[in-house]
Amino acid sequence: MAHGETRALRAASASAVAAAPPSDDDFDFLPTAHPGREVFTACLFVLLIIALFVWVGSKLIVAM
Repeated sequence: MAHGETRALRAASASAVAAAPPSDDDFDFLPTAHPGREVFTACLFVLLIIALFVWVGSKLIVAM
């Protein structure tokens, strides 16, 4: 008798867990060890992209 009740309880708890919405806590990233390096790399990348656009734009203007 107790075995059947345990199965029913496990099935009920499993369905409750499956119905729970996912939390944002599962998707957090660990903090970076060197945040200054991350900022420097991002700024360098943006500056390189801007320089590429300026260079290509100047080539297009000269070609006209």
